[in-house]
Amino acid sequence: MSLTLRVATTILTLFFGAAAIVSASVQVTGPISGGQKGAPSNNPAIDLEAFGYIAEEYFLDGTASAYRLTEGASHDAHGRWLTERESETVPFRTRILVVRPKEAANFNGTIIVHWQNVTAGFELGTVSGGEYLRGYAWVGVSAQSVGVNGFEGPQAAGLRQWDPERYGSLVHPGDAYSYDIFSQAGRAISAGRPRLDNDPMGGLPVARLVAAGASQSASRLRTYINGVHPLERVYDGYIPYIDFASPVPFASDKNGRRTRISSQIRDDLGVPVFVVNSETETMPYYPARQPSTDNFRFWEVPGTAHVSVARSEAATTPGMDSPNWLSYTPVYDAAIRHMHAWLTQGTAPPDLPLIEVAAASGGTPEITRDELGNALGGIRIPEFAVPSAEHRGAGKRVEGGNRFAFLYGYAREFSKQELSALYSDSADFLSKYDAALYRSLFDGALLPEDAAGLRDTAATWAAEALSAP
Repeated sequence: MSLTLRVATTILTLFFGAAAIVSASVQVTGPISGGQKGAPSNNPAIDLEAFGYIAEEYFLDGTASAYRLTEGASHDAHGRWLTERESETVPFRTRILVVRPKEAANFNGTIIVHWQNVTAGFELGTVSGGEYLRGYAWVGVSAQSVGVNGFEGPQAAGLRQWDPERYGSLVHPGDAYSYDIFSQAGRAISAGRPRLDNDPMGGLPVARLVAAGASQSASRLRTYINGVHPLERVYDGYIPYIDFASPVPFASDKNGRRTRISSQIRDDLGVPVFVVNSETETMPYYPARQPSTDNFRFWEVPGTAHVSVARSEAATTPGMDSPNWLSYTPVYDAAIRHMHAWLTQGTAPPDLPLIEVAAASGGTPEITRDELGNALGGIRIPEFAVPSAEHRGAGKRVEGGNRFAFLYGYAREFSKQELSALYSDSADFLSKYDAALYRSLFDGALLPEDAAGLRDTAATWAAEALSAP
């Protein structure tokens, strides 16, 4: 038997299928089971039980509206957009993937609500460890049409194609409605949600929602921040990361023409926004740089790429020319914790240096680099501050190779001769590494829990690469 709650009347009824809740305009059904694959798309591949976590999937049914600029308004470069909700509504059915602590005692009250990325034609985004599993809940929202329906044509790989039996009933009306869908997903898991047997949060005492989105999803999230948050105020904070500062104009979802615009985050939100970027985004983001305030922080991690590969696999990754293996993820994990402290204690994250950018002789601005080819400035994680390779955020295209190669950056391992000029032996390297690691911890750019793993990786490399010939 299933339960249906209508907020206005609080009437219990019977509903065919899985348990369902109706709250205002959104109905939550689940947890979902079955299907050809027997598990949700993007289901974490790690042992959640070992962390005291559980993953469940729910469907959301409701009606959504689009948004638009008010008459005479524009997508102001400072983000102070004047917007309104359109009156027309259309039906939708989408899904959320919930990864949460099983016990309330292990929950810190913060949910990271992730706008799932659909650049590849299917959804990207899940939990693979790190800060997400240290007391938070994580919820992935299928906010966009491609994630549900896939690209047009026989190669479509959306949820409906991935598992027709499980996801065949999903309905997405188009990306113009993605923002309202994202708002309704937030309300369905918020502190004010109805509490019935199939509560997606399992009765956890939710206190705050932080919206996060990476790359293409960060563009959507930037549009949401500037144009939707002032009207809806569902989320308590935002983390757009690996963000090109390129929000999506509202009209583009209806006329089918994506126009690139650049915009800062508006400064009158009243909630914190924390942007965390790799070196790949530095130059596209550069025109939108803005000063830190009580509610805004921007971190850049030089030497890292939008997408990274394992160091051991970099030389043999197909369709790539020396992709980057340096990852911004440990800094992103630190940013999540800083956001939690910002919201719970009022402690703003440290204001750290940005990557140095300059224009030579009045030319085009570009990243300033040292004699090794590495960028100056920014958050210098120990693997970069004590270098063993040249790292760049921009990848090299290979004819006939991966079309996203530019996002994978570039890394060139130093020769034995170059390394010997920098470090006398492995002990010298590790001494310098330890000093850089301490500095990153002191600055708050890395978390203490991650230090041992990073140091062990460095020590393993040094023992092999800096040993006597």
